Amino acid sequence: MSSDTEIPVTLIVSTVDTGCQSCGVSRNVWSPKAVINDVKLRGRREKEPERNLRFLRAYEISPLSDDFRGDVEFIGGDGKSVFAHRFILAGRSRVFQRMLDTEMKEKKSGIIRVDDVPAPVLRSMVNYCYTAEINFTEEAPADELLKVAEKYDIEDLKAVCEDELSKDISRDNLSKRVTLARLYNAKKLDKMTRDYFKTNFYSVYEAFVAEIMDIVPSK
Repeated sequence: MSSDTEIPVTLIVSTVDTGCQSCGVSRNVWSPKAVINDVKLRGRREKEPERNLRFLRAYEISPLSDDFRGDVEFIGGDGKSVFAHRFILAGRSRVFQRMLDTEMKEKKSGIIRVDDVPAPVLRSMVNYCYTAEINFTEEAPADELLKVAEKYDIEDLKAVCEDELSKDISRDNLSKRVTLARLYNAKKLDKMTRDYFKTNFYSVYEAFVAEIMDIVPSK
């Protein structure tokens, strides 16, 4: 006997009445067919959530997709648009909450212009707000996402960016990481750069000072 649903070793007892109603005698006996039907029914019920989930995912559009739409439109510094939903943004950021829930122009227009951030970075930020997942790329690097996380007070995203930037501190990028830590109040990154500087003081000091002097504008 073959079945889509495997019948468990311990069967649920299912009975049928084979007695004589007219003589008032009732007798319950085992019914294998009824047991099999019951198991099949339970199997179908167990598969319903999986089928419903497949249905929902089939029509799901990722926030990373160009086809994704919402009731808020970001316009990046490159002139390209990225969309999101008000309730998601407001739930992830106090800045977005004030911007979209109070009488500010963004609430009325649904448009947020971000002249200093390109669309790929904004799209990665939006995707993180929906999924808590991030994929750092050349178009959306950790330093740019750190900037936007600080700008809109998305603390979890900021922490992820700091973790990424703290992984590979070296002589070549030390001055830039120090600058990022100071600009965007990245406390963990600041500590990691300090520790690296102290540990490697003699090998990095001259190059570090020279680069910092190039970065800091003269008066």
